[in-house]
Amino acid sequence: MGFDLSIFEDQQLEADYIEWLIDEHSVDIQRHFSKLWEYYTNRMIEKYHIGSAGSKTSGSEKCYFQAQEYGLPSRITGHSYSALAGVFGAQAVKEIQRKEVVIENDIAWRINAEVDFLFGKPISFVSKSPDTRKRAEIESILKAVFSANGGIGFFQDMAVLGSVYGFVDCFVRPGSEITQIIGSSQSFSQEEVLYLAQSIGLELIEAPRALPVLDENDYKTIRYYVQHFHQKKNSVRNKGSFLSRLLSPGKQSIDSREVVPVTEITSDSAW
Repeated sequence: MGFDLSIFEDQQLEADYIEWLIDEHSVDIQRHFSKLWEYYTNRMIEKYHIGSAGSKTSGSEKCYFQAQEYGLPSRITGHSYSALAGVFGAQAVKEIQRKEVVIENDIAWRINAEVDFLFGKPISFVSKSPDTRKRAEIESILKAVFSANGGIGFFQDMAVLGSVYGFVDCFVRPGSEITQIIGSSQSFSQEEVLYLAQSIGLELIEAPRALPVLDENDYKTIRYYVQHFHQKKNSVRNKGSFLSRLLSPGKQSIDSREVVPVTEITSDSAW
């Protein structure tokens, strides 16, 4: 893929490096963090999705696998895992009989309980301004921004992502009304400011899509923030015929939704 990075007016920003981030580095990032998310959700898939042919059975096994089986030894699951194959990329071990695997997802309920404890009630913002009027205005603006972005639900989502991935980034997107008046000397009333504040978007970035470009001499400085992810569209790639679905009983239908790769590069001056 080719990138036109001329908008950033930075000779040190190389397209080859961005392509490496997306084509190679992001694959490792997504593989790592997807395991953490799968372990939290403990997703279940039907048995025919995982290589089970030739495996021994005990007669008490279930017709599905769960993500947290990835952390169990093969002497229990009857499957071996590869670091590159992912959580559900197991292969059956013919010499080992699969036991009856029972998983209690205490990881999820512990995290959810923590989130409820931290953000079980609305958050209050208190300004330290000595000016009473300014203090009230600042608090009302902050309240308007977070209320427009889900209120307490925003903080709960942030806590879940931070607990699972170990960190969470927040992207602040000014609304179109704000970008149109940047650089303007026009004054606004408090009501107009509150209206503009509600157009500010706070976007929580999931760890698998985050590819920050750091300053070579100062790792604490982010020069560019790159996001790369795959977006499902409201369209389908192709439609399976009725006959093909009829001749494949017992199998889940293949997800035919169109998926497109999305890459977004943002700096402090352009995006």
